[in-house]
Amino acid sequence: MIAWLMTACMYPCVMGPDFWGLVNKEWRMCKNGQAQSPINIDPNKLLFDPNLSHIKMDDGIVDAVMENIGQMPMITINSTTTHAPINITGGPAMPYKYRLSQIIVHFGAADGGEKGSEHTVDRVRFPAEIQLIAYNSDLYENYTVAESQPRGLLAIAVIVDIGSTTHPELLRMTKASHGVTYKGNTIAMRKLRPAALLPKTNHYVTYDGSLTYPGCHETVTWVIMNNPIYITKQDLAQWNELQQTEKKAAITQPMQPIYRPLRALNGRLLRTNINVQFKSTDAKVTCPAPVYSELGYRANGRHNHNRTHNKHRRAAEETEVDVWSTQHRNEEVEITIDSL
Repeated sequence: MIAWLMTACMYPCVMGPDFWGLVNKEWRMCKNGQAQSPINIDPNKLLFDPNLSHIKMDDGIVDAVMENIGQMPMITINSTTTHAPINITGGPAMPYKYRLSQIIVHFGAADGGEKGSEHTVDRVRFPAEIQLIAYNSDLYENYTVAESQPRGLLAIAVIVDIGSTTHPELLRMTKASHGVTYKGNTIAMRKLRPAALLPKTNHYVTYDGSLTYPGCHETVTWVIMNNPIYITKQDLAQWNELQQTEKKAAITQPMQPIYRPLRALNGRLLRTNINVQFKSTDAKVTCPAPVYSELGYRANGRHNHNRTHNKHRRAAEETEVDVWSTQHRNEEVEITIDSL
């Protein structure tokens, strides 16, 4: 994968997402695939699946290497150290065990410009997204083999929103990014704790999709966590310092925003373990609904950044307000993305 990214950075005009399926026959899935990622998470299309259990990630530490590969910062887990591998089980991973292999950070501009998350919620894009990608270690020997094979990969996406403080483990990654300003720069990370990046929730949305980079293999089970974690504007600005060039250039080429455009759902199911009660037209009748038919969730597009909703942000950080939920402190409220 790193090889294609290094090549892509040499030809930015030719190697954009719209051309991936044209320039290399091994990337044809990028153009012709019908189960591609990322997608928009439409709250009205979520299906409650009572059989989806909690997803679990081993809460261990690992050594890793962060690298600026020109198009994005990537953290590769060192599998040769004495630390035990980080396994992911449960939920849509069942009945297999997946081993964490890499962490990718997608980010946008900190100055109020374009947002950077790959997945959107109700057509709203967030400041950043962290993707923890694991391979099926029960069926395949390593990541390289697994990425093109059925049930090969599992990716956990964690949405990142702006807050008053930066999530501690994300702050460690942010500080490490100081050492990878230019393409090809690497920095060792000791005792990284990947499970700490997961928000405090057992709720998620899952769908079958693809890698969001060539060759766009449709082998990925995606898990979108229901709650965000947070980063300050100042720390997000640090990620904006990363460059696509190998050294300082007269004209800077920052790598943000770094996301693939949204792909069509094409009839795929968006399953969730969040059980929302269906409201009948008869006010006296309520029953569990298999379909997320009424969330009360409204995304406002973040066009106005000076909203009075900002006063709710600190409370949201303390209570881990759900991205999809409409219940807060036992009151019926309308949760918007700006109130997170």
